[in-house]
Amino acid sequence: MTFPNGDYFEGTYVKCVIPNPDEVAKREKEEEEAAKAAADAEPPADGEPPAEEEEKPPIEMVTRSYRQGKGKYVFKPIEEGEEPNLSGGYYEGEFVDNEKHGHGVMVFPDKSKYEGDFVRDVMHGRGRYEYPSGDFYVGAFAEGKKHGFGDYFFAASMSTFMGRWEKGAFVEGEWVLKDGSRYEGAFENGRPVGKGAFTWAKTGNSQSGAWEGAVFKGGKITAGGSA
Repeated sequence: MTFPNGDYFEGTYVKCVIPNPDEVAKREKEEEEAAKAAADAEPPADGEPPAEEEEKPPIEMVTRSYRQGKGKYVFKPIEEGEEPNLSGGYYEGEFVDNEKHGHGVMVFPDKSKYEGDFVRDVMHGRGRYEYPSGDFYVGAFAEGKKHGFGDYFFAASMSTFMGRWEKGAFVEGEWVLKDGSRYEGAFENGRPVGKGAFTWAKTGNSQSGAWEGAVFKGGKITAGGSA
């Protein structure tokens, strides 16, 4: 099926009978306004009966077609001078009620790619995100952001962040360098902060310390294999 804006979908549609979305939205707005007015109104005088609620007619039921099951949704090509948004990308995977839901692959206009779990149209669960730079992240997502435990590999430096993420930011874990040496501690804005420890791959020696700004103030070096 091709849409008026140039997008198209290949897959299964299922017809469903649902309450008219426009009427539902209107009814919800009216109820919200009525609740606010009731909260601002003077309470009834002693002995005065409360105002009766007006009986409302049932909401009209309508038939709608929904993308359900497996399919592929392709966004129209980017036109000159147009904001990329999702144009030029595509999603292939599972749908529930028109939304990306389940396992799928999303390819973005910049050729970055996510493969993994979706919940109600956003990346949520476990997945792998590949960047045009060659970087990639494998781990947990929540509401479209890296959140939970996962590994981020930097192609340029051949190093990896391994540990806990919060709302897209690396906050705690190990920074493994190209030669296998590693730093363990807390992170902020992509940099180590507070207390931590380096371990050198070649010797196995380790050094604990703390960061003062961009400077690591280390203590005594412990020889590899020492208790």
